[in-house]
Amino acid sequence: MKKQLLILTITSLLLISGCSKPQSTTDTMPNTTSENSQDSITNTNNNEHIESTETTDYSDYIGLWSTDGSRIKDNGAEFTIEIQANKITNAYLFTQTSSYDRFAEIENITGTIENGTCTYKFTDDGWGNSGTLLIHLENNTITIDVKDFVMSDQNVIGYGIDGHYDLIKVQENDSQNTTSNTSLKKYNENWTTEQIMAELDKRKSNKNATSYYSVFLKYMEEDRECTDISVDCYPLFNTDTQYYHASDFENLPPVIIHLAKNEIYARHGYIFTDSDLNNFYLSQLWYIPEIQAADFNDNEFNEYEKYNLELLSKLDTYKKGAVKK
Repeated sequence: MKKQLLILTITSLLLISGCSKPQSTTDTMPNTTSENSQDSITNTNNNEHIESTETTDYSDYIGLWSTDGSRIKDNGAEFTIEIQANKITNAYLFTQTSSYDRFAEIENITGTIENGTCTYKFTDDGWGNSGTLLIHLENNTITIDVKDFVMSDQNVIGYGIDGHYDLIKVQENDSQNTTSNTSLKKYNENWTTEQIMAELDKRKSNKNATSYYSVFLKYMEEDRECTDISVDCYPLFNTDTQYYHASDFENLPPVIIHLAKNEIYARHGYIFTDSDLNNFYLSQLWYIPEIQAADFNDNEFNEYEKYNLELLSKLDTYKKGAVKK
């Protein structure tokens, strides 16, 4: 009898010893505070942390995208995007319609990409509209949906960035600026509409690349009531043939005053070293780049231009002190 009790006792101890073996992280964790069990909990939590922070390689999405896979020439959208790890560090959305050559843009787009989607709220698309961009990066395509779109009360034109955009990556050879390889011509009032459109097409990439154009176009359409292709044919002001006064520039957007000042140089073919200004004037059919900044002589200016340049330099608050760019 004692022998049988001894065998039963040994068997029970072996069973208890077997239950105390640490479980793998795939087993159900026991409700215990033992050292081995705590290690298992720690390992499980670490595995979950690794899965939740693992980043997808989005580097293939870096670059220029458009609605048809090439630089837009008439209607469509372009989207330039920079990415580091799972974050959009900078992106720029530009849309265009051939109707009166209107444009809209959203700059400095940033955000974290989660499950292939980045959400960005914008408060101005160049027309004062607001909304939320849902940027989807998947299957080697980019799609953008605009949600919660609110049109500005000041937007009498009714244009803006809204709806849905399917984008295709622009190949490197199509994304280059070809203006330098194309002979530019200065606008002549005898030109036909076809000639104007052909010259505008040469300068399309410059128009897309400058941040000034959306404000300029809004000013031309709303203040000057100019809604046709002539918006790009003439300088803003007659600073070479007329003396202006400070009152002539009251209530104008600072960008317009800044452009009015710099177009005194542009009228003489001055080549701007600032790429933003350079692209803006290259978008204008009355401008031909002829004189490098280092070779330019202020003696080129007549008395009207000297007077107006001094006046506009005092009024220019957009980039204080930047007369020549």
